[in-house]
Order: sequence, then structure tokens, then C-alpha cells
Amino acid sequence: MKQMFNMGKIANTHGVKGEIKIYPYTDDLTKFEDFDYLLIEGEGEKKFEVEFARVHKNMVLLKLKQFSDINEVLRFKEKNVYVYREDVEDDSEGHYIVDLIGCMIIDESGRELGTLTDVLQNTAQDVYSVKAKDTGLIFYIPVVDEFVKEIDIEKKIIRVQLIEGLIE
Repeated sequence: MKQMFNMGKIANTHGVKGEIKIYPYTDDLTKFEDFDYLLIEGEGEKKFEVEFARVHKNMVLLKLKQFSDINEVLRFKEKNVYVYREDVEDDSEGHYIVDLIGCMIIDESGRELGTLTDVLQNTAQDVYSVKAKDTGLIFYIPVVDEFVKEIDIEKKIIRVQLIEGLIE
């Protein structure tokens, strides 16, 4: 089975001509403008062709070519939308969260601190949620250059420099 990215959830319809309003799960809302299609939860591998997309008030308004009436898209409300990973341009500016999950967090001396379990996204910066190797407790690392020194997706390692007392 092909790997997919969950790009957001259909929050509602918009207008009467079949547009949908999507709550995006990406920080780059303009990505939707580049998609040729979307997969919709519960519709199998059927690709729905994107006619246009635009950003409006931190949401994405999107029109699928197959639909021209509000009544045709009401059934998609609260459904997730996906794209195949192979069809998404490589993000040279950063990393996909799905690739970071499971990475071993090590300090500059090579000591294994734990495993990255989640990336919390907020307005200031992302925060890594890490399950400590020794205790199993969760600790957090702000994703800023002062702490995160190197990310090696191929080796599944993230090298960090922590301040004293962060995990002890």
C-alpha cells in the first residue's frame, strides 16, 4: 500500500457550488494549491481532482472538479483528506513529522536520551515530545538551533544539546 499524508479534515462546506472548507494539518496552507487530487476518508483510493484551492482565514477553501453543488459534498463533512507521499514535493526546508517519529534522540556525547514520539506544533516553534530511554517519562525539547544540532533521517538520529536539568 502506498504511503499517504493526512493533509487535513473537511470542516464544512462553503457556499452552494460544492466548495469545501478544510482544516489543514500542515503549516504551509499554500500546498493545497499545488495538489492535482485529494483522497477522501472512506472513499478508498479514488482520486478527486482539485479544480482550485485558496487560503481564507487559516483554512483552505477547495473545489473538486467532480462536484458543483453543496448537496454533493455534504457527505464529506468531518472526513480526513490525503495525498500520496510520492506526489508531494520534497520539503527541502525541513522534515516531515512522519519521518521524525521514532528517531533516537542523542546528546552531543552520543548518550541515548530517548525516542521522539510526537512533534507538537504551536505558534512560537515546534516542540519534540520524547519518551526517555531510562525512565519512560516524557520530556520536551524546543525545536530551535540552540537545542537541535543535527537531524539524520536516514540513520533515524536527532542530535541535541540540552541545558542542565532539562531531563534529570
